[in-house]
Amino acid sequence: MKISKFFRFAFVLIFLSCQASQAFAFLAFSVKNEEIPRTKILFFGFESTDPQMNRDIAEVLERIRRNLKTTDLFEVIKQGGQMEFSMPKPVEIGIASAANNAGIGGAILPEAITVESIPNFEKYGKAGIGAIIIGQFNRDSMGNMETRIRMWDVLDQRQLFGKFYSASQDNYRKMSNIISGEIFKAISGEKLSHFDSQILYVSEMGSAKKRIKKVNLIDFDGENRRVITDGSDLVLTPIFSKKPDEIFYLRYFEKRQPQIFSLDLKSLKTRKIGGFPGTTFAASAHPKDRNTILLSAIIDSNSDIYEMNILSNEAKRLTKSPAIDTTPSYSPDAKYIAFSSDRDEGQKIYIMNSNGDNVKRISSESGSYSKPVWSPDGTLIAFTKIKSNQFMVGVMSPTGKGEKILAKGYLVEGAKWSPNGRYLIYSKKRGAYGRDSIPRLFIVDIITGFEFEMPTPDGEGATDPDWA
Repeated sequence: MKISKFFRFAFVLIFLSCQASQAFAFLAFSVKNEEIPRTKILFFGFESTDPQMNRDIAEVLERIRRNLKTTDLFEVIKQGGQMEFSMPKPVEIGIASAANNAGIGGAILPEAITVESIPNFEKYGKAGIGAIIIGQFNRDSMGNMETRIRMWDVLDQRQLFGKFYSASQDNYRKMSNIISGEIFKAISGEKLSHFDSQILYVSEMGSAKKRIKKVNLIDFDGENRRVITDGSDLVLTPIFSKKPDEIFYLRYFEKRQPQIFSLDLKSLKTRKIGGFPGTTFAASAHPKDRNTILLSAIIDSNSDIYEMNILSNEAKRLTKSPAIDTTPSYSPDAKYIAFSSDRDEGQKIYIMNSNGDNVKRISSESGSYSKPVWSPDGTLIAFTKIKSNQFMVGVMSPTGKGEKILAKGYLVEGAKWSPNGRYLIYSKKRGAYGRDSIPRLFIVDIITGFEFEMPTPDGEGATDPDWA
């Protein structure tokens, strides 16, 4: 096998060989809610004889491990079989057993393997290793960490990727997130990763009678949190705009009726969107036109869906039903709109053309449906549902078929998609009292059903997430 040479690029992304057309553990895009065996990944070369360099490498590896752990798709092993960084005990037992069965002494023995060499695939295959990641670390003249990474598929005996990174100490986290993403894509078959993404949400504190809510922006790993609003007004349902550094959110301005505002994340300047005399709710950004949004508005005691051009300040009414039509969402190609309405047998999910024509109900099962959101690839619609006094988050096809419930709880709501369409984020209360009554953010893998809690500050509630 010919080994590609490394090429330099400042900080990110140089391919040493062509991208793999398919990953060796490709996961078909379907909702299964089933356990998928974890891929065991062996890390070589993530250490140095220089104490400071060794600490820096350990930080990078720990960040990679934490990222991969959130997927429940991987088991991380370090050269020598050492289960470091507080890895769960079942992983250690499983690897020791696999190594013993392979006859190599209960641990992955150290060997001279570098980014320039080819691993002994047969040996590691017998030990149950699915992938090998080899790292090489140096300092450049400016003190930046230079990192060479090569990942191998043990079963197919081929390289998955090889890349070069250069990062200063304050960029170790970003570099770790990018490396984690390359590993995730290689194993899962996804085209996009999510470890370097951002999440908007509303934090809440105080008593039920005096609840203080603020818009927050946080990185996926729970770091770099920014509090965007000051809590003087009630705020709800923030979303990312298609414009860089802009968000929309619902604001009870000066304690009056809620209105949609835009906010510049750099200057923190706000602007009211539209001149509606009544209440407006829940903006949804147009997928292609950054100056167009969907919203629902109550005018003359009737809730309808409007499409608004922000530049011209003009709104087009799309629904004309006496029912409550609300929470609209564009399809990725902007040809269709999903929304919830109580126009027939309770609150259900409907789809219409983008001009408001050809309204069709798609939800067919019992329960009250709300907040439909189209997946990035258009194949699924996420929703919130209440049935038998239980809250749920699920997905269905745009035809209404294949409904699948992914999460349940005392209160579960506000599901939004990850940029790659593999995950849903939502807020959930586990119960009515104590800590269980504090809403927190959760993420679920729509393929495996694995759910984990997003790290947000303790003692604060977290609701209304959006993901970009």
